[in-house]
Amino acid sequence: MNAPRPCVTQAFDDGVDRWGMARAAPDPALAGRVGQYCSYWEETSSFAARRELAATSGVLIFALGEPLEIVGADGRAILLTAGQGFAGGMADSTSISRGMGRQDGVHVFMPTESLAAAVGAPLSALANQVVLLGDLIGREAEDLGDALGNAGGNERRFALLDAFLARRFARAPGKDEVACWAARRMLGGDPPSATALAREIGWSRKLLARRVRGATGFGPDRLRRLARFERFAAAIAARPAESLAGLAAEHGYVDQAHLTREVRAFCGMTPGELRARQIPAAGGVRDD
Repeated sequence: MNAPRPCVTQAFDDGVDRWGMARAAPDPALAGRVGQYCSYWEETSSFAARRELAATSGVLIFALGEPLEIVGADGRAILLTAGQGFAGGMADSTSISRGMGRQDGVHVFMPTESLAAAVGAPLSALANQVVLLGDLIGREAEDLGDALGNAGGNERRFALLDAFLARRFARAPGKDEVACWAARRMLGGDPPSATALAREIGWSRKLLARRVRGATGFGPDRLRRLARFERFAAAIAARPAESLAGLAAEHGYVDQAHLTREVRAFCGMTPGELRARQIPAAGGVRDD
């Protein structure tokens, strides 16, 4: 019998809200295609809903506790009961997650290209949406949800996910390799202009925009701005005591007005409001 994989745990309990997480790497055969798994639980009294910020990453989660409502960036809601999973693509606006009791589940962190392969749908079809996994892949999602709910421990949960993802990747359709590469360039820390990137590939700017939008749901310039906002929001969560002006300059915002305009565009809050709504211990952003 194989030894359990290394697992990093984290817990929080302030007497009002409490949660725990266990993070582990996937099977080595999935390295590069899957980042990590996170098995979690939480019980909260001070809040019931979170703002899930605009992000360049997708999401794949199986809910295994009490009902969970998710309102996507497009305004459409889904309700998950124990054993149901959902997927969501990149989003340039805020989603809301609302727990209706104790939450339990498992979150798969992976690149968006891997998410598309796992659910058998292009990222452009998932942009700004949350979709029940059963609606995307049918009975296979239901069977996995049932197995995860009866797994009896994190190691078994993670092994079930290893097997599921290996099967899904093995029969995944092809992708637009050049457009995906171009999107990754725009999401990097020092992205080129869309004009320069189109010239580098040998495409027109119009063709670049069409191909990248077809692959991700967003054009190159939108991806660049979204990635910058995502890095800024992560910095606020990690270093809440630092000045907003310093964080703004670090992430390429030219002045306070530029920062405020961009943060409002992607999350509907001012930078100060975004900082004030941070939940302790990397708990996310409170929806007041």
